[in-house]
Amino acid sequence: MLELVFTVCTIVQGATCRLETPLELEENTTLIGCLMASQVEGAKWAQRHPNFYVQRVVCRRVRARARS
Repeated sequence: MLELVFTVCTIVQGATCRLETPLELEENTTLIGCLMASQVEGAKWAQRHPNFYVQRVVCRRVRARARS
């Protein structure tokens, strides 16, 4: 399974950047599908967070999450 990972930076506090993982994609999504989705999802994310901009987008495999 793939997920989108955005590097987002604030326009208010200088060059402060952080990683955001806004979306896990469906099981059968290809790498090209992930890159295509990044354009749409990046625009949606930026619209919901007007004090930030998306600097970088990466598609990567979902890492195993620790269970509590």
